[in-house]
Formats: sequence, C-alpha cells, structure tokens
Amino acid sequence: MAGTRLSAAAMDTITTPTGTWPVSDLGPVSGGRAYMFGLASRPTWWSVCIVRYAVPGDTTVGERSYAISVSGVETTLSVLGGSMKCIDNGEPIAPSMDRIRAAVTAKRVMPYSSAAFAGWPKSPTLETERTTENRAGYVPGRIYGRSGMNNAIAYAITGAGGEYGSSRGFISGDDAVMIAAALAGNTTVFNDAAEQARIQTLYGLSLPNLAIWSENHNQLRDPQVPLAGDRPYVNEGTSTKADQLGNEGEWCAPDDYPWLSQIGATAGSCYSHTRDEAHLFNHGYAYWLATGDPRAAVLQQAIAAFALASVYQGAYSDGRYRTRFSYQRTTMNVWSALWKLQDVAENASSSNGNILWSRARALKMVGDVFADWKAQLAKMDAGTSVYERSSSIFRGIDLNSDNAYSNFMIQLYGPEAAYLFASKGEPAMLKRIAENMVLRFGKIGGTRGVYGKGSGSGFLVLDGGTMPYTDTESFVAWTNDGNALPADSFDGAALHTVQRAYWSLKLAQDAVKRGWMDAVPGIDDAIARMEAARSKTAPNKDTSALAWKHAAVSF
Repeated sequence: MAGTRLSAAAMDTITTPTGTWPVSDLGPVSGGRAYMFGLASRPTWWSVCIVRYAVPGDTTVGERSYAISVSGVETTLSVLGGSMKCIDNGEPIAPSMDRIRAAVTAKRVMPYSSAAFAGWPKSPTLETERTTENRAGYVPGRIYGRSGMNNAIAYAITGAGGEYGSSRGFISGDDAVMIAAALAGNTTVFNDAAEQARIQTLYGLSLPNLAIWSENHNQLRDPQVPLAGDRPYVNEGTSTKADQLGNEGEWCAPDDYPWLSQIGATAGSCYSHTRDEAHLFNHGYAYWLATGDPRAAVLQQAIAAFALASVYQGAYSDGRYRTRFSYQRTTMNVWSALWKLQDVAENASSSNGNILWSRARALKMVGDVFADWKAQLAKMDAGTSVYERSSSIFRGIDLNSDNAYSNFMIQLYGPEAAYLFASKGEPAMLKRIAENMVLRFGKIGGTRGVYGKGSGSGFLVLDGGTMPYTDTESFVAWTNDGNALPADSFDGAALHTVQRAYWSLKLAQDAVKRGWMDAVPGIDDAIARMEAARSKTAPNKDTSALAWKHAAVSF
C-alpha cells in the first residue's frame, strides 16, 4: 500500500451461516487501519478493507485515496472519514433465494408478499429500482455518489421530505423486493436485486461517519457504553460528555476528479451528504441474510450504532443503554436497528472478539433499550402534564411535546420490528401500536382516524397547549366534534398510511392468535371497520407512494 508492503497477521475467524471467514490485520495506514478478509471454503478469495477514523467536529466530506496492490491487482481505494471501504476479487458467496426463504421460516425476517396489497387499489410491480450510478457497479476508487440524494445506493438516503424507497421504514424497498422475489421464486428479479444489494452494502459501509471504527480496538466504536479507552459519541444534538460525530457536510467535486461524468457531478460544485437518524439507513439486511457475508454484518452493526448515537440525552456513566423517547420514527428506527443487530449477534461470532461486537454487548444493547423504553412509557402513562396525559390517552409510543402527534410514523416505521420482537417474546411495542390503531380506526374510524382534527402529518391531541378532554371517550368525542372528515370511508386519505395501519392491526391480531401477546380489546372490530370503510371508499391520496417496502405480512 502506497509502495509499502503490508504483512497479514492472522487475527480472528468470523463464523456465519455460510462458513468461516479468517480475518488478518494489515496494520495501521494513514488515518486508519487495514484488514484482509478471507473465506475458508474459497482459499483464493480475498477482500481488503480500510477503515478511516472519524475526527470529532469535522463536518467535511473529504476523500483520502490509498493506492494498493493485492496479488497483482492494482487499484485505488477512496475512503471517507468515519467509514470502511473494501475491495475484493469477486463476490465470495452467491446470494441464495433458499437462504432468504430459510430466514423467513426461522422468523429472522418477515415475508414480503403481494398479499399485502390484496383489497387495496394498487399492487406495485415486482421489479428493482436501480439508480444509474448503481448500474455502473461498485467502483472502490470513488465516492459512493455526488450527494445523499443522487448516488449509487438509492435515491434519497437523506432526510429530505418525501416517501422514498430508501431510509424510511424497517427495510428499504430494494431489500423488500429481494425478499419478495425469493419467496415468489422470481429468479430474474432476485438476481438483479442481489446485484444491486451487493453494491449497496459495500457503498453503505463507505458512508461518512457511519462505520465509526475504534482506534483502540479492532471493531466499531460503541456510542453509548464505550469500549475501554474510547469516548462516547453523538450524531444529534450536543453533549459535553461525548464526541460530536455527525455527518452534516458537503463534498466538493475536484476539477480533476476522474468520475465526474459517472456520478453526474460538476467540477467545483459542492453537494450535501446529510443523513439523520429519523431517516435511518436501512439497506443491506436482505444481503446479509442471503450471503452471510461478515462485511454485511458490520454494516448492520454500524446502522445500530448510528441509531444509538442519536440519543444525546444519555448520562453515559452508568453502563446502561438508552432510547430517545421523543420522536416516533426515531424511537421505531432504534427498534428496527436493534432487531438486525440481534440477528447478527445470534448468527455471527468472532473467535477472538475482533471486527464484530460481542454477542453479550449486542444483546445488552437490546435489553437495556427495551427496559429504558418501558420505564419511560410507564412514567409517561403515570404522568400529569398535558403532554404526558395526551400522549398516554392517544396510546402514543413515546412522549409528544407538541399539539399534534404524528399521524403516520407509528404505522410506517414500527410494526415490522415490533411484530418480530413479539415472536421472540417481547410484545410490548406491538401491543402499544395496536392500542393506538384501535383507538384511531376502531373508535374514531375512516379518514378521521388517519388525521383526527389535524391536517398534513399531525393528529391534534392538544388545543393550543390545553387538553380539552379527560379520557379516551372524551378524546374521541372532542376529535369527532365539528369534524368534516369521513369516519366511515377513506376518501381523501393517503393509501400507504392506511394500508400500513391496517397491517399493524393484522400483525397484532396474528400475534394474539399465536399466543405471543395478550389480547387487545377491540382489535377485531377495528379491522372489520377498516375493511368496511375501504369498501365504501378506498384511500385515494398519494397512491403512488405504496411500494414493496409496505409489503410485509404475517408469518
């Protein structure tokens, strides 16, 4: 590397469902460290990965190029701060439809099926949506794309407003298509989706300040309960107790950049690469399930770290992990990330504790966050402030400190992870989601149950900071009073919002039938009322937003 020969020192062996993967330490490089992955069943396969350490407070998105030669293959790796960039001599394990099907059978992921669209006015075509940059393939010598909006992963991995297939929900639309194609036996779509997913996984690792590596340990930093010698870090808000490692920054295209045409950039122009935890990166899980590639496992751990780093209110001193409990999609994104983290912990291990977090650490993250959420939920339900009381009566999943609660975040970001955790003996979140949906679509109903007295994305729970009701019944009466929105049809309602609310109830109903969760009063009536409202007038707003990421159904 850069003219210096690096020797590979055997460091660890990672075991995943597809084999054993020896990992060697190549030692320090400028601003980071290099590793080499192998695969015991394919002795000629290799992958060299460089991690570049994050710099606290650095908001620039700048590349550092490393000239390397591996076994006669000469190339350049372009690495952003706080990331991992890899090169290999081919795909180590061919993605398998059978592995996806086995993962569904094992309840590691939900089935994605056209059955989710039965009875609704749209059924999306099962096909990939690949960006031009993605079809150009993985190019280790360049940045993943000119911006967070336009890149080789997917359109809009940023927090930009809008309902896109990426970074909004349990998994990406691309992952969903890959799973649905495997279950449908559609080889053509599956192979195209798998090719897309490999590129997304490798470029995903390369995102700035996502795979934040420890300078003291051969693994990711832990944002909340740091490894020995490391500091905690945050990517939202500020904290005097932690490093600031957000990703607010721009990349400016150099005049002599050789990839300007391929990524659609203009020399001298600067492009935003901002991401946030509310629009949590959600690619690569299907690829992990289909291949068992440990690099995909690292990506899932990095996503979990990014989610946990958004909890800037933590004390960082008592060794416990915390959740945010103040913004519904952030709360649900943490749960989604922790499901995938738990799956990696249960299906991958390292013999000497390198590269991947230990199973014990990962499961402690999950357990502590659940305990913290339950404690805060109980405190909210027992609280006396108008914000606590209104959030509790609404059966919110966290504390809302505004006049309106989100009318879409719970059902669009939460039911899949909640259902999966219920299958593992943790039904509390799914039960709470079901209670919210029963209130809105069983007791209020129709389009009125989507929006309440509000408009846009808010469901009014307070009137100018005051609470003009005292309990569920009076809340329903207040919502109904003078409300012109239909309660017996979905005329004027957003299709994807209603469809996922319906499936939130269906998933909860299934969990009750399977004995995973105690009964939720009114759930059957709420489903029946939704079906009747749909029959009268189906949702007819934002119909183009319904997509394969909305296709998760019960086992």
